[in-house]
Amino acid sequence: MLKIGFWDAYLDNWHANYYPGFLREAIAQYGFDAAVTDAFAYYDLAGGTSTEDWCRERNIRRHTEPAAFLEAVDAIMVIGADDARLHNEIAVLPLQSGKPTFVDKTFAPDTASGKRLFAIAREHGTPVFSTSAQRYCPSITAYQSGHPKPRFVSTVGPHSLDNYAVHQFEPIVALMGVGAVRVKAFEAGENVTQLMIDWGNGRMASFLQTPNPWAEFNFMVSDGTNGARLASEDFYIPTMRAILDFFVTGQPPVAEEETLEVLALIDAARKARQTPDVWLSMEQFR
Repeated sequence: MLKIGFWDAYLDNWHANYYPGFLREAIAQYGFDAAVTDAFAYYDLAGGTSTEDWCRERNIRRHTEPAAFLEAVDAIMVIGADDARLHNEIAVLPLQSGKPTFVDKTFAPDTASGKRLFAIAREHGTPVFSTSAQRYCPSITAYQSGHPKPRFVSTVGPHSLDNYAVHQFEPIVALMGVGAVRVKAFEAGENVTQLMIDWGNGRMASFLQTPNPWAEFNFMVSDGTNGARLASEDFYIPTMRAILDFFVTGQPPVAEEETLEVLALIDAARKARQTPDVWLSMEQFR
């Protein structure tokens, strides 16, 4: 049986709270010989659920020593989803373990950090996979399997660049591929980010992010003649299946180049916001 462990700075956060249940649902649904068995956290969130209580509520064995956790499990879920800066510290030991490691969104706070983490994994022979769950919307994967790469993608989503832009850039890169040439921001408001991303040869994507937490994700694609709306729904269990497949095979379903392209686009968006209405070359962000 494949033993899966959760590793985090602190375990009282949305992804850590719900992903064990989602994984167990996918294990049962798809017949994996696997279980969520172990957890380690560096500290408890002030005012939140303690690591001990978190583990007891989910029937997961708590570890207080990193080495014991890393020895006990076969595959690792690094969470820290609310603040990618944490991954610069908490992801290092798992990425040195040699065991398949999923690093939750956003993989790293910037492209330079992402390259460093991938280099650590490579040095220690650790398979690594990271994604936003939005990549695994059934509407997106169905479109990918039945169509060539689109000429235009349009996305809308909520919250901030630092921890939610990945949910728009991940589908954009999944659909359009790597190799964006340039990016431009429009001066749309203090907390609103509106971008155009150009791949050349008439292929482009638009990105609109508002701070309103209730704004719904919206994805549109066009081949230049026909368009379609790709619904943002039913993505968690397909994401868990992709993670479980990765844990079993050790083969990441998302290439390092795509994850780094997402990080480069986030870096570019930050810079573009400071100089609106100016095209910026993507090469400086890679």
